[in-house]
Amino acid sequence: MNRSRRLSVFSKRTFVFVLFCACVLLVAADLNQLRSGPMLAPADPGTPNDSARTKSRAHAKAEKPKVEHLPVGPTAAAPDTAPAPERATTVTDADVEYIAAKKLLIPVANVTASQLHDTFNQARSEGRRHDAIDIVASQGTPVLATTDGVVIKLFESERGGVTLYQLDPSGRYVYYYAHLMRYADGIAEGRQLRRGDVIAYVGDTGNSGAGNFHLHFAISKRTGPNQWSGGDPINPYPLLVRKGARAVVS
Repeated sequence: MNRSRRLSVFSKRTFVFVLFCACVLLVAADLNQLRSGPMLAPADPGTPNDSARTKSRAHAKAEKPKVEHLPVGPTAAAPDTAPAPERATTVTDADVEYIAAKKLLIPVANVTASQLHDTFNQARSEGRRHDAIDIVASQGTPVLATTDGVVIKLFESERGGVTLYQLDPSGRYVYYYAHLMRYADGIAEGRQLRRGDVIAYVGDTGNSGAGNFHLHFAISKRTGPNQWSGGDPINPYPLLVRKGARAVVS
């Protein structure tokens, strides 16, 4: 075999050997990739994963401010106008008839029956019901005794702010005035009141909300001796909207 032929045979063998080695390396690489699983694309650092988004939403929900007392009147926000569940009460038709016969005065000067809105059954926070009506008026408008009675309690609370509790002459019912700016001169516990007496002035104290001036007015039936709060509520709205209930104070 001459030199030229020997070189040709050597070149063919070298090529086959190199090709065989390349195939072995490719097969080995494929097997290694199968064992280690598919390659994953790197996560985008600017996009939070589902868990992070869930935590972010939960944190934002937890820090959402709680609104206790929304604006009153016909424009009150929808979440605060849903009716609250009914509950047991000792109030009877006879109780309502007795109070109706007293011809209660609208307890805010110069407010007419057409300006009143029935907010008695509106829901409030923590599962509460409003159990009262809100009478919108300017700051400092005189608040009037709705009927004869006696001041049984002057009290300042977190929710009601400056408040006054008036006991009916029968001793069975309490009239409640809240969010007052201040009491009228001479008002004190034990003070006898006559229908139409100025007892206080409209304000925004308690949880009313700054600038949300109105009188929170409620009526309740006492369920225990010497009770001045916590009685069974009676809706004041139908008792105040009768014709001629307007009070005019110069």
